[in-house]
Amino acid sequence: MNYESNSTFIIQHHNFISKGVHAMGVATINVDVSDDGVQARVTVSGSVTIENSADFLQALAEAFRRTTRVALDISRLDQVDITAAQVICAACKTAAASERRLDREGELPESLLCLGRDTGAPMGLPCSENRNEPCCWFGGAC
Repeated sequence: MNYESNSTFIIQHHNFISKGVHAMGVATINVDVSDDGVQARVTVSGSVTIENSADFLQALAEAFRRTTRVALDISRLDQVDITAAQVICAACKTAAASERRLDREGELPESLLCLGRDTGAPMGLPCSENRNEPCCWFGGAC
């Protein structure tokens, strides 16, 4: 791994990062609630890793405190690690158990698809934690 003084880094292993150069731990997370209060939208871009996954979790929790249906748009994520995937899975499981919904908005980023393949995640199979619906976070259709 090569490090530069501006906190960017280069990883040679293409399976972990889709574009190769990223700002470490930098993410933009927005939570918007519809005017009628029926749905929240959480939009995430940049990098969600161990450094900032707690902020990602907090944003999802805030959205669910304000409404019962959350649309999550992660299509502009450049980098994820297993902690980001764990936050998504936990939010999906918690939503299903409490009669709430976590829906995917936008396409899955290549970084999450690579992580799913590299970790052997069951791509698109029914999830027993989510009413046996296909997992739309690891390759399934939503």
